[in-house]
Amino acid sequence: MVREPKVFLFDEPLSNLDAALRVQMRIEISKLHKRLQSTMIYVTHDQVEAMTMADKIVALDHGVVAQVGRPLELYHYPANKFVAGFIGSPKMNFIDVQVRSANSQNVTVSLPGAVELTIPVNGEGLQSGDKATLGIRPEHFVEREQADIVLNGMVSVVERLGYQTLLHTEVEGFDSTLTVRTHGSNPVRESEAIALGVQAQHCHLFKEDTSACPRLFREPSVDF
Repeated sequence: MVREPKVFLFDEPLSNLDAALRVQMRIEISKLHKRLQSTMIYVTHDQVEAMTMADKIVALDHGVVAQVGRPLELYHYPANKFVAGFIGSPKMNFIDVQVRSANSQNVTVSLPGAVELTIPVNGEGLQSGDKATLGIRPEHFVEREQADIVLNGMVSVVERLGYQTLLHTEVEGFDSTLTVRTHGSNPVRESEAIALGVQAQHCHLFKEDTSACPRLFREPSVDF
């Protein structure tokens, strides 16, 4: 800092700190960045650090650039399945689906249990019968009244964190458990039945090569 370099390089500087100190140091480094007005290149495997500290994120997948953009751009409009799974905590839920129809305005897919959902994404290049992956973030499940489709499941594990509750849910016919983020005072218990409402506008769709179908729904108040 005394030499006033034009660029600072940080290689996982907070990796050996305890949780509380990591939070404090994230704030201190952000303040330092604003005061010095210098470029800072910050390497981290912690997506929380990336989301809270970065002006621009370069997501690397085995040394290959997967996507470059502002934090909320990667969160709302991931370019591929790798970025979608890395950005966001808890991570995005992925469901294997099959394409029923596709065009430049939407794609209709079939979920396990013969449930169909039409998603507002650009499906150019997809054909009926293609395999795809549906992505739903834990925080985007809604009440039945607001949903385009409803998945009926059973809560297998409840994680109460005070400010939020995470529900790990088994849905018949699904290969993987779905994680749902809800409010901290949710009284739901293990082994209870649960209805998971899904809104098509908040869903993501990934082709068999893991690239994302561009979302057509514009998230409100998101400025890139």
